[in-house]
Amino acid sequence: MFTNILERTARFGATLSSPLPVDAFVRLVDPLWSSTVCRARVTRIMRETPDAASIVLRPGRGWESHQAGQWIAVGVDIDGVRHRRPYSLTSVPERADGCITITVQAVPDGVVSNFLVHQLQVGDIVHLDPPNGDFTLGSHSSSPLLFITGGSGVTPVMGMLRTLDAANIALDAVHLHYAASPDQAIFADELRRLAVRHSGFGFKFGATGTGPIPPELALTTRRLDAVCPDWSARETWICGPAPLLAAAEAIWESAGISDQLHSERFQPSLTATNGTKAGIVQFLDSGVETPGDGTRPLLELAEEAGLSPKHGCRMGICHTCVVRLNSGSVLDLRDGQIQSDEGDFVQICVSAPCGDVSLEL
Repeated sequence: MFTNILERTARFGATLSSPLPVDAFVRLVDPLWSSTVCRARVTRIMRETPDAASIVLRPGRGWESHQAGQWIAVGVDIDGVRHRRPYSLTSVPERADGCITITVQAVPDGVVSNFLVHQLQVGDIVHLDPPNGDFTLGSHSSSPLLFITGGSGVTPVMGMLRTLDAANIALDAVHLHYAASPDQAIFADELRRLAVRHSGFGFKFGATGTGPIPPELALTTRRLDAVCPDWSARETWICGPAPLLAAAEAIWESAGISDQLHSERFQPSLTATNGTKAGIVQFLDSGVETPGDGTRPLLELAEEAGLSPKHGCRMGICHTCVVRLNSGSVLDLRDGQIQSDEGDFVQICVSAPCGDVSLEL
């Protein structure tokens, strides 16, 4: 203990003798302190499935309360590089202990998700952006509800259900959830307990297996009629894989009730290819060049080149990653629109280069 005190004293003395900003001094006492960004300390990690974990965070100065269903961008340093990824908040807003919770599903080759699930430790410090997203209940908290989720798409809905439960609102809700297998169903036990406490809440689980969704479990009007006969009269929130969302959107559009369907995508629909071609991408401010094949987002290319551009949702929603185009053309992978005017602002998370491109980054 005496040695630790000496080490901290030595570090403090070294800091006093160097030209560092005030924040650096304050962080010696409180690592969460910052006058410009929000930091949070990991206080607990709870295993949900073999590949998913809920992480309890205690935010420091600058944290803004969220709405149930919103997400935050979490920044972590891995091998000396800052990475930021969006994750849904699964805790109720304004918890008595001041903490928040995110739930992360590790995905194959996911640098950040695997780090958070398998390597993060209690006591570690992460960086937080303000809450974002409009996948919220709004004024519909007392309406008949239908939730459809797949995989980690259950996380924002869990935040909503916990919030309704904490407010003692009588649930008139049906929840249809798809997972690869029962042991991969995040929150399954808690959802079943919720169904016991609320007689009007029904939780339906569908195992999809490792291949395509089998016909008996696919999202069809027949499937909906079976699990929720009055589905067309309910406000519906859906979050999960793109095929699940596409099926729902088609069904609700056919029924003429698209305005009752609220969707959240964890990945953008990047399908446009017109005009894409290989070239060299120049990041002028950084003095870095990297090849691009015309199909991958500029954000990914920048990260692979060793840069750490500011970004948030990685889906073209939050506009955190906007940079200025200096020369060349870029393709918006969502709709196929091409930007080529010098000085245009480009969302690099959903834009790919069309040949040679230079950006102010």
